[in-house]
This record gives sequence, C-alpha cells and structure tokens, in this order.
Amino acid sequence: MTEKLRDIKGIVAITDYSLYYLIALCVVILILIGLAIYWYLQPRRRKKPTAKALALKKLKNINFENQKEVAYLFCLNSIYFVNEKNEAKYNELVKKLERFKYKKEVPMLDDALKKEIQDFIGRLH
Repeated sequence: MTEKLRDIKGIVAITDYSLYYLIALCVVILILIGLAIYWYLQPRRRKKPTAKALALKKLKNINFENQKEVAYLFCLNSIYFVNEKNEAKYNELVKKLERFKYKKEVPMLDDALKKEIQDFIGRLH
C-alpha cells in the first residue's frame, strides 16, 4: 500500500493574481465614480446674457399701456442698437418721446408713435 503513494508529488505554490486584479478593478471603478461625482457637482458654466441681449429682451416686453415706462425703457435700452443706419430714426423717436418723460401727467401714446417704436424694435437683432 505504501508503494502506490510514491507518485504523489509535494504541494506546489500556484501564483494567484486575482486579488491584484480585483484591487485594480476597484481602484478604476472608484476613480470613475469620483470623476462622475466631480463632473456632476461642478457648477454649470452658462453664458451670462450680455447687456445688449438683456436690453433687447426688455424692449420686446415693453408694456405700451404705461407711456412713461415706454419712453424711459425705449431710451435706455435702444441705445445699444443705434448704428449708422438707424441713428436718424432713433434720434427722431427719442425726440418724440421727450414729452412723455419729465411730466407728472402725460398724454396717451398715439398709434402712429406706437407703430414706429414697434417697427424700430422689430428690426433689431
């Protein structure tokens, strides 16, 4: 019986790298999760609207029921859009709106002036 056991060899060390692979995989996953959290929590970089864009928005939302507001908003915000082509029209409209600015009681805006202001605003971009 003892002779049959001679072919049995001793214990051989087998190198097992699975622990290292598991650690490497965990590190990669943690790095990816960290990057995802950093990207998610990073403040969004939005373009701030320029003064010209804000002025255009205000001009398009003018309430024509309040004459003083129309005069002030138009004069303050339309200056951003004055160029060689529309400077004469702008000056003409500002001159017409002067009577609505500095008085306590102002007359109603006539339809022709409203139309001119709306046309001027409509041509802006």
